[in-house]
Parts: sequence; structure tokens; C-alpha cells
Amino acid sequence: MGIPIRAETAIDLTHTIKNGMTVYVGDAVPRVAKFKTLAKDGVNLSVITLGSHTGTHVDAPAHFVKGGRPLDDLPVETFVGEAAVLDLSRVKAGSAIRASHLEAHEDEVKKGDIVLINTGFGRRWSDPRARRMYTYLGGDAAEWFVRKKVKAVGIDYLSVEEFGARTPVAHVTLLSHGIPIIESLNENIASLGRRVFFVCLPIKVGGCDGAPARAMAYPIEGGH
Repeated sequence: MGIPIRAETAIDLTHTIKNGMTVYVGDAVPRVAKFKTLAKDGVNLSVITLGSHTGTHVDAPAHFVKGGRPLDDLPVETFVGEAAVLDLSRVKAGSAIRASHLEAHEDEVKKGDIVLINTGFGRRWSDPRARRMYTYLGGDAAEWFVRKKVKAVGIDYLSVEEFGARTPVAHVTLLSHGIPIIESLNENIASLGRRVFFVCLPIKVGGCDGAPARAMAYPIEGGH
């Protein structure tokens, strides 16, 4: 029996790529510019310049792991499937999500799930003060997801890592165990139920450490 979802119920979790958008401090600023126009060339065509971790995007193991798999080497099914949505917006802003926070969700996260984390910072996407002090994953929380054998972890802000961390513990812990990371899901995550069907398809860039993606969630009929 298939998962009971309907295409028209899709909830878009993707940030729009545009000039002036929020990026991680120090990352490449995206630029969208006209290259050809209808008036001059008979066609509209744009040039898009952006970093591989712009907006809603996927981190592949190659992002932080020496010899890690690049984006195009990851199976598509990694980014499609049932997802557990965890509301951790009550964790103090600017502090780490710990394994102790996740233990309350022990029964909600199943082996093979994608996990989507609502920190509440999706609503603060345009707030420049949030870019250096957001809620992130502690190393023990990343280890908790490894033990649960989830297949991907997503979060609603720029990074799963503490800003300016000298050692990228959360990234390395997840990526070294083959668990890709989805960052910068938008504020619509707060409207999701506890389980959804999730689709997040990154641009297929050869040999790359990550790429922007289109992320969608579908309520599961009969779910909560």
C-alpha cells in the first residue's frame, strides 16, 4: 500500500534564490542577472552565480569528510521518504540541541527516517543578528541521529553547526556516517505535522560538496 499523500497539498520549504538574500557569513553572495532579453535577443536568459551552499541546500559527505562521497554519488532515495518533524523551537536561542532534548522524541524517529528540525529560526531568516547566534546541533545530538540510523537530517537555518566553530563536530559526525544534511529550510516547517512525506532534490552537480535544492513536504493523510 502506498503512502497516502496528494500532490496539491505540497508545502514548499524552499527559500527563493535572489539578489541580496541571506547567506552564511563569509559565503558567496548570489547574483541573478539578465544575459539576454526579449527586446534585444528575442529570448530572456539569465546568469545565476552562487555558492554551492546557497539558500535551501544539501551538504554531501565531501563537504567536510576527506574522500567523502560527492553530491552526484548519493542515491536519490536518500532525499525522498517519510520524515519525522521535531519541534525544538523551545531550545534557548543560540545554544546547542542536545541528545537530552531528542530523547523526548525517541518514539517519533524511526530507522531510515529523514529528520526535519524546527528551531524557530526559519522565522528569523532575514534578521542579520541571527546569523551569528542561532540554535545548532551539539555533537551528542548528531551522535543520537547516527544511533537512530536516520538517512538525512534537515534544519531550518543556515547551518547545523555552531557559528564559527573551530571543529565542525555535527557536520563531521553526520557526514562521516553517510547522513547528508539539509540546511536552510524555510519557516513553513513550523506548519508541518509530526510526520510528512518529504522530497528534497538537489541540483546534480558532478563531484561537488553540495548544491541548492527544492524541498517539499506533503502531509500524510491520517497522520498527525
